[in-house]
Amino acid sequence: MDIGGRQKHGFYIVDVIGKIDRLKDSIVLKSFVTTLFEEKGVTRIALNLADVTYLDSGALNVLIFSQNRLQKLGGVFALISPSEYVSDVLALVGFDKLITIYTTEKEFFDDVKTV
Repeated sequence: MDIGGRQKHGFYIVDVIGKIDRLKDSIVLKSFVTTLFEEKGVTRIALNLADVTYLDSGALNVLIFSQNRLQKLGGVFALISPSEYVSDVLALVGFDKLITIYTTEKEFFDDVKTV
């Protein structure tokens, strides 16, 4: 798994690439996101999952943790561009009802501009 980020239109976009399938990957992802809101004060975060090919239960736990933590901080957490496989997994476990998921980055920014 590779991870990076960028700021765009008042949001921090976390770009994740590859498989999130080891405990280490989940720890790195959680640490990256936690650093954003705890140390840098970022409360508007979106994970770009366009290049994620697999995610396991540890990754799902990180998504729920991030959603809950940012919600408590009055922030925004969203998922952008999940692959078909990742979308299916998210729907299967009901995450599509808990976390806002956008099919494209354009759709995401069009929606958040209206808020």
